[in-house]
Amino acid sequence: MRTRSVCHGTRSIYGNLTDLALQIIAGAIAAGLVGRAMRSGGFGILVDLIIGVIGAILANFVVSFFALFNLTRFGLVGELIVAIIGAILLVVLLHLVTGRRSASA
Repeated sequence: MRTRSVCHGTRSIYGNLTDLALQIIAGAIAAGLVGRAMRSGGFGILVDLIIGVIGAILANFVVSFFALFNLTRFGLVGELIVAIIGAILLVVLLHLVTGRRSASA
């Protein structure tokens, strides 16, 4: 029985790491696309990707911590949607706050 619980715990850890990795990838892709679509051209691809990853992780943490959305009901798809929305919101918010202008303006 003890081996079974350890195996289940290990599977849970791998599942959580896989979910986190997918959230990071989804957030990075969304932020990269949004950064390129912004009028100012973004902060640069690397910075946009980092901002997207932070936004994705932060959004999933906030949603889980405050129980704003039932992530267990929607599983990985729900987590990825929240990650994408969080990444987009953070990139757009930072662009608005910093007031980045394009080089041609």
